[in-house]
Order: sequence, then structure tokens, then C-alpha cells
Amino acid sequence: MTENTYYKPRLVIGGKDITKSMSGSVTFSGSNRPNSCSCTIADPSFQNYKLYNQELKVYLNYGSEDGAPIFRGYIKEVQPNDKQTKIVAMDSRMFITGAGSRMIELTNDSNYDGYTLAGFLYDFINVTVNNNNNTYIGLDYLRDTEPTISMSGERNKPTPALTVVDKLIKKAVDESDLEKPLNYFIDMIDDGIKSNIVFVKEKQLTEAPSLYLSFSDGIISYKNNRRAPATYAVGGGTTFQYTSEPRGSVGINLTGTFKDRNEARTEAIKKILLEHRETDELTIQSTKGHYIAIGSIVHVKTEDEDIGGNHRVTSKKISFGAGGIKLALSLNKKPIILSDYIN
Repeated sequence: MTENTYYKPRLVIGGKDITKSMSGSVTFSGSNRPNSCSCTIADPSFQNYKLYNQELKVYLNYGSEDGAPIFRGYIKEVQPNDKQTKIVAMDSRMFITGAGSRMIELTNDSNYDGYTLAGFLYDFINVTVNNNNNTYIGLDYLRDTEPTISMSGERNKPTPALTVVDKLIKKAVDESDLEKPLNYFIDMIDDGIKSNIVFVKEKQLTEAPSLYLSFSDGIISYKNNRRAPATYAVGGGTTFQYTSEPRGSVGINLTGTFKDRNEARTEAIKKILLEHRETDELTIQSTKGHYIAIGSIVHVKTEDEDIGGNHRVTSKKISFGAGGIKLALSLNKKPIILSDYIN
């Protein structure tokens, strides 16, 4: 059986189905950035349609009919010529990020003091984005982080709402297990009707993997890169240095207000050790894992200690067309021991 036997991709733009003479890719960017789709439609008559801000859905139909699109977004760019039309779409976070999105200005007279981060995002989207009976960003799955993040005292010049959320969600670190602190990130979940914005807590590397890959099952090729993470942090009247800096000295500055040097030191430790969870950047070309969610755990079975074991999915890219389908998974192995540093 060839790959194309059970692969029937479909684009839906403004209610119009497109199954032939098209190709493209969907990028799930991670790092709280909107997902995007770039596609080419080889149909000159398609240029007559009004495409800007039209909803675009991608159904991969890889092995079976998809109940929900693997990507749902809105068209931002259209580049037609005499033979084809190129289209770029972004998921519905485009309405709250970028220069052309809805801005928020927080002042002493107009602010969200008393709101949590999720409460702010819910109200802002409900009032300024989801209007005229249109739900561009679903809110059904939006819940607060733990610990919750307060909007009290937050002030800024006109700024995209997602930029505000991206900055503040970095404060949400689950420290219930000091040896394994977990961050939160922003994602979208499609329920078959709309895409819902959510805050997702990272999974522990020790959790059961959602996907197993090996060179005999799934892995086509891989590329591994190790970067130099920050090794020391300075701020709040304290300095923390991690290891002997075998890959060079890289520093970061602490920002914010701390009640004393011990609190500043604890924050420095958290930031440095969270940085050290992201030193392995592994990209795998794979034959399976197309539907796996960002943040999921993948187990790579190999004798190579540099890439073997559990990893988190940090981003992925799916390319599709008449020639078949390609999947690239970006994985990030993040070991950490925090208790060695906090007394």
C-alpha cells in the first residue's frame, strides 16, 4: 500500500471544497505563535473569489476522514498570477497579534486590575473580537493557569493582546514538584466548529508517550543540534551561576520586584534551569505523528544516547500535495533537577 492510498487532503475556503490541483504546508509554530498555512491552488478561475479574511480549513484525511480540520485559520495574503493562486492563512490568534490586530492599552484609568490572565483574555476576545454573532476565537476551553496570574498593576502602551498574554504567562510556573517545574503555553484546540484558545501546562517527560518512533518504525531521518543555554542570571541583588560553562558563558538579567535576595535567587535558579531543559533540539522526518499535539511526549527508541528517550513536541510542519505528504517534528528533551540548587 502506498502512502497516497490512504491520504486524501482537502482544503475548504469559504465553503468551497478543493481536492485537486493544490499543494501546501501547515506549520504548528509553538512558542505561543499562531499556526499558519501556505498553499498554492492551480486554478486561474479561483482568483475571482473574494479570499481575504475568508476562513480556510485543511483536512488531512490521513488514513480516515477527519472529524475536525487539522488547521483552521483566516486568509491574510493572496498572490495570484495567470496560472495559480498562492495563499497564506493564520489561525485565529491573528486577530490578537501583529500590527493589524486588536490592541489593548492599559492605563490607571482603564485597566484589568482584579482580573486573572484568563479572565482578561476571555473578556477582551468576547468584547473586541467575537462580535456581530461571529465566533472567531472559541473560549470554551479557556481556564486559568495554576498558579493564577493577576492583571493587577499591569500597564502598557497600545499593544497586541497576545503580546500581553505571552509576557505574563511566562510567570505561570507549576512548582508543585520542585524537581520538575512546568511552564504553560498558549495553543488552539479545534472542536469541529471553531478553534478554541487554551492555556496548556507542559507534560512531564516521565509521562506515557503519545508516540513511539524508531528507525524501523517512523523515523526517516533526523538532525540534532545542541545550543548553549544561559549559565548565569543577575538581578535583585543576587547572582546565580550554573555548572562550569563548558559551552561558553551566556547570561540573562532578572526583571521584576523581589521581596528579598532569597526570592531573587530562587527566581534566578528557576530561569536558568528552565533554560537548561532546552539544550537538545531534535528534528525528525517521520512517517507517523501527523496529528500529535504540541507539548505531547514522544519516545525515540535508539542506541544513540544523544537522541534516545522521551522528548516534548515543540513544533511540527506538514507538507502536502500530489506527490504525497511529509512530516517534520521538532522535539526538545529537557532534563532538569531543581532540588540540587534550592536549599
